[in-house]
Amino acid sequence: MSTFTGLNTMVRGVYINQMQLNTVGHNITNADTEGYSRQMVNAGATPAEYTDGLAIGTGVDALSVTRARDIYADVQFRSETAKEGYYDMCAKNFDKVEAIFNDTNQSGVENALQEFYKAWLNLSTNASDSASRVAVVEKGKAFADSIETASVQLRDQIKDLYDQMEIHVTDINQLMEDITNINRTIIAKESDGAYANDLRDQRDLLADQLSKYVNINVHENEFGAYQITCGGITLIAGVDRLHLDFAKGVNSSRYGVDYGVIDYSVSIRESDVNFYPNTGMLRAEFDAIDQCRHYIDDLANMAGFMMTTFNDQHKQGYDLTGAVTAATDDSGNTIYDDDGKSITIPGTRNFFGDTGAEYIYNYDEVNKYTYITIRDSTGVYRKDDRGEILKLTGVKLISAVQTNADFEETGGYRYIAAASAYDNSDDYTSIMTEEDMQEHLIDWGGRTADGTNAVYMSELFNMSYDNIVSAGRSNIYTITKYAETHDTVNALGGLGLNAYYKSEMTKLSVAAQAMDTQVSEQALIMDQISNWRDATNGVDWNEELADMIKFQKGFGACSRCLSAMDECLDRLVNSTGAIGR
Repeated sequence: MSTFTGLNTMVRGVYINQMQLNTVGHNITNADTEGYSRQMVNAGATPAEYTDGLAIGTGVDALSVTRARDIYADVQFRSETAKEGYYDMCAKNFDKVEAIFNDTNQSGVENALQEFYKAWLNLSTNASDSASRVAVVEKGKAFADSIETASVQLRDQIKDLYDQMEIHVTDINQLMEDITNINRTIIAKESDGAYANDLRDQRDLLADQLSKYVNINVHENEFGAYQITCGGITLIAGVDRLHLDFAKGVNSSRYGVDYGVIDYSVSIRESDVNFYPNTGMLRAEFDAIDQCRHYIDDLANMAGFMMTTFNDQHKQGYDLTGAVTAATDDSGNTIYDDDGKSITIPGTRNFFGDTGAEYIYNYDEVNKYTYITIRDSTGVYRKDDRGEILKLTGVKLISAVQTNADFEETGGYRYIAAASAYDNSDDYTSIMTEEDMQEHLIDWGGRTADGTNAVYMSELFNMSYDNIVSAGRSNIYTITKYAETHDTVNALGGLGLNAYYKSEMTKLSVAAQAMDTQVSEQALIMDQISNWRDATNGVDWNEELADMIKFQKGFGACSRCLSAMDECLDRLVNSTGAIGR
């Protein structure tokens, strides 16, 4: 081996140790940089020099500078980050919905419901007391106001979620644009075979941030660019990407109109296809909006019950005027008995809504929602702006729950129907018609102290359909009115008002608690995966300092060896070949 080969070997040693020290310094200075991955120099022996049958080593060379990165940990991290974003967003929405239905104060729906119930209970024993009658009206107003207030707050929550979604769609587009730009830069920088490690770190950090919003799968192509997909849709393909648009969605009777808001959708601009991720913050916002709609539907069901079954039971009693009216069929024609005598019914007003109107319960079996149609005394249905039969649904139905304006008249309390109009001389366990009920109609007779119908009204709060039917009393006519024509006997599915509300609030509480548990468990999973990933790509000060000492000593040893070889060469050149001098 020539002397120059030995010198070159030591030069390589100095160079590689210098490069190692530079890399250690880069690691240490970026130890706290978000998304930074520890870098390392990959060294390899240079080809040997063959002389006189011997293979003499020629030193070391730097093959590459790469990142310490666990791809499988990255996949797990992004998958769990999407779940974490989903759970956190859902938990926040549950907290807000629970605040809307906060029944610990004196202004919630449950408190208004209980006060309304107590007013009817009090009226049942004080039917001739004007103050008790006025109290029923005022508590009815308070209850109607409480469900309207809750409905408005839920609508505001939906609007806030859409505003937040719009911001997040903008963020997603910006992240995809940034990743695409870095893809371009990496392809250019790595064209000569080097790794653009710091750019790769920036790109991975952006991918991590994107995974909070939507679930993604990340693949690297042969040019070093990322291809990112979401649910089978390729969002980023190297230097090209898709764009998400946030725009108004289809506004039909079962979307924005029913819920008092403008609905929006997220779509892919290039294909005009709706974009709906499997998980992540964006999916959580879609689901949170559906949750708010569900609770608006719950309030609408309660409103539908008040407008139909509750009104029907009120009209089954006598008010203080003792008036009766002729019964009519669906076409508004007067109903006559077999003797040609018109069938009369108590002339009591609706408790909620307009006098003379009949509010009819309907249920859409396909789309699973309650709606109310309105028919006047002549059998004519109210029409909407398009000339079709008006269907009260959602927030429109909730807003329609207003106490009868007649109660506001001077002495309007006399229209409260506290007395029963039908006797209990028969077993009413079978479904009755108006003609059947005519046989059991009893005269008013000035029964101002009769609070039997007030008892029946109060039972609608706490007694179920089955309990009322098994009692075999005249109020079965009201509670079974829709049983033959609907799978659900009323807007609450046969439950009483209080039982229905408590059931829905229990579901809300259980779902919110379960989501809080998911958030806590997901936080533990994220800690484990983050620690796992940091163990590979994180900078450990102790390791770096140990490497610094090792490479410093290696640099010094190579330098001293190089000096010794230089001294030998100097002696060889300047102190030999002059014999006898």
